[in-house]
Amino acid sequence: MTIPLREGFSVSFHGHHFRVIDIQPDRTVTLLNERTSNAKTFKNDEIEAFRQQGLLKIIEGQDILFREDGLPPIPAALPAHHRLKLQRSLCYVRAVLNQTSTFSCTRELKVISASVAKLIHDDKPPSPSSLYRWCHRYVQSGEDVMSLAPLTANCGRRHGQIDVEVIEIFYMVIDTYYLTRARTSLRETHAELADRVIEANQNRSKTNWIRTVSYTGFCKLVKRLLDPFVVMTRRLGERAARRFFRTRDRGPSALFPLERVEIDHTTLDIILIHPITKAYLRRPTCTVAIDHRTRMVCGIYIDLEPPSSIAVLMCLRQAVMCKQGIVDSLSIDINLTWPVDGQFRLICMDNGPEFHGNAHKQFCADMHADMQYCPPGKPWYKAAVERFIGTLNHQLIHRLPGTTWSNPVERGDYPSEKLAFLTLHELRQLVFQWVVVKYHNTRHSELGETPLQCWKRLIEEHPIPPLPDSLSLEAETGLTFQRKISNGRIGTKGLIYHHPYLVHLEEKLPEKQLFMLRIDPQDVTQAYIADPVNKALVKLKCLTPNIEPGTSWIEFQQSRKKNNSDVPEDMDPHIDTIRQEKAKFRRQVHQLHQDAEHELERKTQQKTREKYKNRRKSQTTSQTKPSSSQSSTSEMDNIDCDNWFVETSKTKGER
Repeated sequence: MTIPLREGFSVSFHGHHFRVIDIQPDRTVTLLNERTSNAKTFKNDEIEAFRQQGLLKIIEGQDILFREDGLPPIPAALPAHHRLKLQRSLCYVRAVLNQTSTFSCTRELKVISASVAKLIHDDKPPSPSSLYRWCHRYVQSGEDVMSLAPLTANCGRRHGQIDVEVIEIFYMVIDTYYLTRARTSLRETHAELADRVIEANQNRSKTNWIRTVSYTGFCKLVKRLLDPFVVMTRRLGERAARRFFRTRDRGPSALFPLERVEIDHTTLDIILIHPITKAYLRRPTCTVAIDHRTRMVCGIYIDLEPPSSIAVLMCLRQAVMCKQGIVDSLSIDINLTWPVDGQFRLICMDNGPEFHGNAHKQFCADMHADMQYCPPGKPWYKAAVERFIGTLNHQLIHRLPGTTWSNPVERGDYPSEKLAFLTLHELRQLVFQWVVVKYHNTRHSELGETPLQCWKRLIEEHPIPPLPDSLSLEAETGLTFQRKISNGRIGTKGLIYHHPYLVHLEEKLPEKQLFMLRIDPQDVTQAYIADPVNKALVKLKCLTPNIEPGTSWIEFQQSRKKNNSDVPEDMDPHIDTIRQEKAKFRRQVHQLHQDAEHELERKTQQKTREKYKNRRKSQTTSQTKPSSSQSSTSEMDNIDCDNWFVETSKTKGER
């Protein structure tokens, strides 16, 4: 090739940056788009044509360092035994150049060589010709140390002797069998290669037979001639290849605390028990919000229900509120704090359905915070919270009784159900204690300090003001609904609230006026309604029976969905019996309608017969001498009208 391309080079192709990822001598060149991770393969002639047209250019200032002689750029990259030889040669060369300006005198070189060999304890000093060759090479290269490195690494038959025809068959078999979605194994592909070589030898004389390669040599050819990105693209798909070979960068960054908060949820690897019955419960779900810059935990909410928008709302509410009450409930030193509170700038989340609910969207709007959804299939956009979830499981959850570990292999024969010992409240307290005591006070590898130290240091530069009273009240009453007032009451999802002033609001405003109802998700008995007339909040009284103060939204919804499993079987009618009785009642009502319609039809026919009888009597009395034309009419009238009737199609179910 006339254009000096090397693997790893950055080039400009049609104005876009590409990376050379694979070069097949005298065959193809594969370029990878550094922005979209799309790969393009061209023949060498096409690459040369693009270069002549000016469409393909090598970018100056490459980030790939190399030498033309095939040696590493620095001595430290040489193998260990080559570094020793380089140091030995350098000692002799520097001694010769320091003691003489001409290094062609054999007598002088012998004396210098003997003195250096004695100094470095070399049993076999080099000959004067070797010293002259080393010195000459060193001086001609501008005193480049790597010029003295052994060149034996580039010697020998490193690629073996393989016929060109076998290489062509190799590429043909690879394209047809190996680089396909069928994912044919290397063993089967090598068998196909061997069969094709045998078929090619059938038309040749025995002296001109070509030799196939062994399975080991075939695997080496695959490693040497095929680019792994191309292999994964052809076998697993472009999406999998782009995800695996993506640029491992740092991802989005933040400059100060609460600039970027990342939130995610996971199912913890532990089994809990009921606090009273001690029955086994499901694995809890943990929702975590963490500050990307300082790695401080902003909020963490644990519950037995699957991920939901309410859990996200509870976690965000804890993130902006003061957590001194949580710290006071823990049995720890009073000097330990959890100082994360205040308004965040941006919340980053994935595309789960629980993150598209109206509850936390309204909360973020109230907090004047932006929301950012990560691109699908790219979890590194919220790497901080993903890493924290793994740390929580490995450092705490896997050390508690009843843990299920990360996978069945790691679990082994550990009896998770039999050793389950913790309740939901106890687990919450342990997680809070671990966050405040250990995680916030452990040195973070990326920060170079503990998260708490980083928080305190950056807070001095970028102080975060506390939430004003208006936003604090919005955070407390996070659940927001738009509802109408009916009969002086307002409600939603089974909750009914009342205030004497609601009747006046209902009469003052239009009939279809919607009012903003805000409910405390941790205590559904606490609710407010926005008064658009007086621009005020009206505290409501909960009228729903059997609700104790402190009942959370999730607990109330669970109680509504609770089945009747506690009802005795003799008091609960069988479901088939209920279904049969409902069907019987429905058919009975339908039959009543059919009977009523049949009775109406009978009465209508009777009235019609009576009408014709009356008309016949009136005609016979008024006309004593009928005409000829009337005779026929009279004959028609003489027909007994009692035999007349109107045929109607009987409806279904008519008896």
